[in-house]
Amino acid sequence: MILKFVISRNGPRVLFPWNYIGRGTEGKVYRKGEFAYKYYHKSSYCSRLTLEDTEILETITTNRILLPRDTLYTYLGEFRGYTTQYIKNLGLFHYMELPTALILQDFHLLTCDCEVLGRKNFLVYDFMPRDERIRNYSFNQGLYFVDPGKYHIDFSLSEEEAILENKKSIERFLYYRVISKYVNEKFGHGLYDYDRLRQFKDIMEEHPGLLMNYICSDIKEDNLKEYVKRKVL
Repeated sequence: MILKFVISRNGPRVLFPWNYIGRGTEGKVYRKGEFAYKYYHKSSYCSRLTLEDTEILETITTNRILLPRDTLYTYLGEFRGYTTQYIKNLGLFHYMELPTALILQDFHLLTCDCEVLGRKNFLVYDFMPRDERIRNYSFNQGLYFVDPGKYHIDFSLSEEEAILENKKSIERFLYYRVISKYVNEKFGHGLYDYDRLRQFKDIMEEHPGLLMNYICSDIKEDNLKEYVKRKVL
């Protein structure tokens, strides 16, 4: 792996091989200090943020759905990626053991982010790549979506419809990559009876956009781990 030179508003930066932390379908990711640098592959078979979209997203402030903070260029002035805040992934089990107060705050901030983006008609998606080795999220003192590569503007939807679609994307992630995954790893050993999770699926299907509200009103335990255990065992 060779080093990369990039230009940002703060001047030139060198991305050394030891800064490398991973790669996806769109590019390679490097870490320098508090920021992750997403450096695009020269070509990609999937869509990715354009310079115009990146510049719009840089003006939006969010808490959990992390957006580009700075555009990156080659020394020839070619747009080649962006930076986002770096959030260390402490793992699903860490998240499940966070105090309930932090989970309630986390759900509130996720909801606010859905609303902020929805009001600008930005839709979020691809939070769950088929290849689970590609992590677009980090569990820390909250749930962070750290890869903003899959957003698009849809003016065919009203603001309310866009907000709802964003909430539904979060709900699907919470169901499949948090609750279901935790239950299967903790209790199922690959053979878990998912009918026991039907109550969460019913909320998603009958009251789309309200799963986080439901959990917030229903949880009495000290953390999500104990709450999910009560609900499914």
